[in-house]
Amino acid sequence: MQFCPGTFFDTYSPSSSPRYRMISPSELPPKPETICATAWEGVVAAHFGILLERVENPNVPTSWTGGYMCTMSWDAWLQCASSGCVWCRFLERNFLEKLGGKDRQDELCLRVGRLLSWRQVVVVIFRNQEMRFHLHTAEDDPAATWIQGRSRKPHTEPFGGVLETARACVDKCIHEHDMCQAITQSPIGTAPLPTRLIDCSNPNRLHLIETAGEEREPYIALSYVWGPGDPKTRSYLTSTENLEPRRIEGIDVTSLPPTIRDAVAVTRALGVRLLWIDGLCIIQNSDSDIQNELARMRDVYRNAYLTIDAGSAASVTEGFLEDRRPLDPGNWLPHILPLPDATADGTTQATVGSVYWDALVGDSADVWHGSFGSGTHSDARSWGPTSRTVKRGWCLQERLLSTRSLVFTLETVQLRCHTITQNVDGLQHNSTFDVPRLPDAILHPDRPVGHDSFERKYAHSRWLQVVEDYTRRSLTKTSDKLVAISGLAEMFAPVLGPGYLAGLWYDTLLFDLLWKQLEQPSPRWPGCGERPPSWSWASCDKGVRYDPSLIFYGREKVMTLLAEVVSCTVSLREDKLPFCQVDGGSLSLSALLFRSQWVGPEDKNIEVDLCSSLPSGPSHVLASHDHVRLGTPWVDYDNETGVLEDVWFVPLVYQDCTGEGRYGRRPEGYSLLGLLITHAKRRDSSSEDSGTGHQREVYRRVGVCEFWENSGATPAGISDVVQMLRAVPRVLIELV
Repeated sequence: MQFCPGTFFDTYSPSSSPRYRMISPSELPPKPETICATAWEGVVAAHFGILLERVENPNVPTSWTGGYMCTMSWDAWLQCASSGCVWCRFLERNFLEKLGGKDRQDELCLRVGRLLSWRQVVVVIFRNQEMRFHLHTAEDDPAATWIQGRSRKPHTEPFGGVLETARACVDKCIHEHDMCQAITQSPIGTAPLPTRLIDCSNPNRLHLIETAGEEREPYIALSYVWGPGDPKTRSYLTSTENLEPRRIEGIDVTSLPPTIRDAVAVTRALGVRLLWIDGLCIIQNSDSDIQNELARMRDVYRNAYLTIDAGSAASVTEGFLEDRRPLDPGNWLPHILPLPDATADGTTQATVGSVYWDALVGDSADVWHGSFGSGTHSDARSWGPTSRTVKRGWCLQERLLSTRSLVFTLETVQLRCHTITQNVDGLQHNSTFDVPRLPDAILHPDRPVGHDSFERKYAHSRWLQVVEDYTRRSLTKTSDKLVAISGLAEMFAPVLGPGYLAGLWYDTLLFDLLWKQLEQPSPRWPGCGERPPSWSWASCDKGVRYDPSLIFYGREKVMTLLAEVVSCTVSLREDKLPFCQVDGGSLSLSALLFRSQWVGPEDKNIEVDLCSSLPSGPSHVLASHDHVRLGTPWVDYDNETGVLEDVWFVPLVYQDCTGEGRYGRRPEGYSLLGLLITHAKRRDSSSEDSGTGHQREVYRRVGVCEFWENSGATPAGISDVVQMLRAVPRVLIELV
């Protein structure tokens, strides 16, 4: 094993001012039996490259620089690991098992160092493959002088130190966070109370109280996962039958599921009397009460003193105050503290501390960079806390609407407000995987926002991101698809409205229509029953995504609209709930329409006859260019390709990603984005044209399609076609 030192960087700890240096062999402490001599005298003595220049890669393969580098063979690595070396076993656990026998004949090149700051470490292995780790240590460990990340505290009992710290953090947020104060609808305890609340004064017997609308008092809201099962069979829920007994006689705490019992305990520990829980404060077998409370859902979370996020509980039957996951001893490594230049006489011996390395992960999935794939890595825990609520649809708006939340994850307890996110039990927090907060324009509806202002464009970009996040989450009832995001839609309406249309906005409709299925298409087209229209993302049962260019809030520099919205309406199931369920809708576009057909292996492409509609002069020039005629489809349902002959392409947006229009990492070029549609059967006779008495042609959405051309690829390409299409007459297209 060979090690190659790099250039020293003189920042290791924010509080350190002297310059530090590599430790000489004579200054090394005695080697522990748990590590091999090669690693101890090399990468460990070099402080894992943290003192060196940070690891960087200017987006060029195999061009990593900085950090501390070593080369070794597979056999040497595996031999050290089998002998018990904690460093080599750590690498084996995190890399070799993931790579299997791939390239075993190759010499391994390993680079270790800090990536963005001294707190992060990146390990680079095998031609640009990387994995990132977060370092943390105990408060009383010698390494705590240098490593700022703190190992989590394992206990979260209601009256333990964690909740005492949490209460102090909440008080600081309320009194010292200017941003949180500015966006609060009403001062704490002065907003109108919800219709019903749970009185937690008696820890053994709760009472359901109904407010008169004039009371003012702080209350806490609960966000949690109900879990599987039919809500009608859950005896703990409030119904018309037990409503009055719960008001008069109260509720025995022991009859409630663990998550609700834990929420009561936390509410009392934080010094608050009142608690709002949807299952107890909404009459679950009363449609009229559910509708009334849905209309107030936004204010319930916006006005709460705090929202408890029971993220560690996969079901209401689990509870969330259990001890946190213990630290994985397999991620422990010795850490030699560096010595300042002033001790360069070689007589001082360095001190050894203990540091844990945890893989950097997100809220709901482990993050692997490079080509490792996205498998499960059970040891990647503490950097991105694991919360079950990030997979539940209802919990997204509950998190975003709340002014502040106390989040109980599997690893830590977080306070999340509009100013900061912090782990109140000492665990280091990384904001990389935070759910982005709502834009200022949404949180300050009293401030005027111009129609073409940056604030409005940014708010719309944020809405598309919300849709992406929301549709990837699960819902127990598919009929809740629009309901569970209605509070957020109501928040965005003053800025993006008027005109909320089953998850889309009238003013940005041509952009909003271009959603794509995130995963495999849904199994079948559900028909035109009582559900959102086919052009709404709410009609699909899987996650959706938007092209990054549509989310880019400077898109006006990039895109040209090729269609016009003539009219758009939806049929609300309840008129007083304009952001909730719809039973169909109709969209009329003035646009171009081209016949298409599926082509290629397994019908992976779609051929669109763009040329036949063009003036006769250039048509023969373009006919031979397949890149003009062949597009990449994203279908909504897996039975649409191959068997569907009646398919049409409607171009909506032309995109020029050259010059100023280039953004992010997208290559330069041109693209044409539009809808794939087919004829649909109407459920009524409204498709009859009132002027002629003839049946109008009505369509439904099949998917979206993109034509892409690299800039300069051909003298007659998409950009030329788009210019010619401007002379082609548009037709009226109705979509349901």
